[in-house]
Amino acid sequence: MIWKIVLGVLGVFLVMWLVVIGIWGFGVATAGLYGRGEAIKQIQSDNFRIGAYQYFFNQCASIQGLEGKIDELTIQLSLLEPGTRSYDYTLCSLTGVKGFRHEAIAKYNQDALKDYTEGQFRDSDLPYQLKDSNYPNKGGKTQCACE
Repeated sequence: MIWKIVLGVLGVFLVMWLVVIGIWGFGVATAGLYGRGEAIKQIQSDNFRIGAYQYFFNQCASIQGLEGKIDELTIQLSLLEPGTRSYDYTLCSLTGVKGFRHEAIAKYNQDALKDYTEGQFRDSDLPYQLKDSNYPNKGGKTQCACE
């Protein structure tokens, strides 16, 4: 009688364990399909679409802002005496801002290539890729919208 109870309890635990393993196995087997579906739902959501759309405008505007800083630092540098401390600080600042501009352009260009995620929501008036010239010496200002 006790053996029947023990075997019954063990049988119930074995069945419960098999059910848990089966549910886990089903989750593992369908993880790829479920994950792709969830990714599509997230990418196509209103918040993601609007955020990605605004993201490219903001990135392009920040590049234009960096070009404005380069312009102002270039003017300031031309007014200073070479070899002075102010000249050296301004030259260092100018070099840093130019580096930030190169970095921002590279980020914009890489994000524009992400056709599966952000890149598909870039406004058609924005350039697909930005030219990374040595502004202001080679090339003009960055244009953020086709005119």
